[in-house]
Amino acid sequence: MKPLIWRPPTLTTKRLVLRAFVESDAEPLFEHTRNPNVTRYTLWEAHTTVADAVTFVRDYAVLRYLEGMAEPYAITIGADPRPVGACGCFWSAKPHQTMELGYWIAEPFWGKGYTVEACRAVLNFAFAEYGPERMQARVIDGNTVSERVLTKLGFRHEGVLRRALLRRGVFEDVRMYSVLRDEWASVSEGRAVSSNQPEG
Repeated sequence: MKPLIWRPPTLTTKRLVLRAFVESDAEPLFEHTRNPNVTRYTLWEAHTTVADAVTFVRDYAVLRYLEGMAEPYAITIGADPRPVGACGCFWSAKPHQTMELGYWIAEPFWGKGYTVEACRAVLNFAFAEYGPERMQARVIDGNTVSERVLTKLGFRHEGVLRRALLRRGVFEDVRMYSVLRDEWASVSEGRAVSSNQPEG
């Protein structure tokens, strides 16, 4: 019998369901990943065909799952199974117990607090399941919306890595953020009484 591929557990929040990607997600995913506004600050290019979205699921998501990583998670809203974004945490430097958070969400859902809500659920899971000492996130300079997401999650700005990324033929400055394990425990406890409040 062919061995089953490990899938990350489904996570639920007040408004969202976070689950593993499957190949049938490719077509609805393409509706959003082809938008250049979505990829303005991402490392990946806007998709040009549904096949690009299929490749994302087959060659990226499935390989991550085979590594035992709960990343990427498909972000879905309520009972609608169609993915509108992705988020997840992966080992950046496992010997040093450092993980990295990544995320994006489709343009029609900007400004509704979905990204913060999704990332908080994934961070809770990652800290509990993998036990990193440090969770970091990198933001390309100019992406102020992403910086606001991290600030709301309790991440601290550590500094700027100047011209640290060559992307699309341009050297970009990268802003580094992080939250430590004990800091996240405090942030999570502080949010417990107000977790149902809307966020940006």
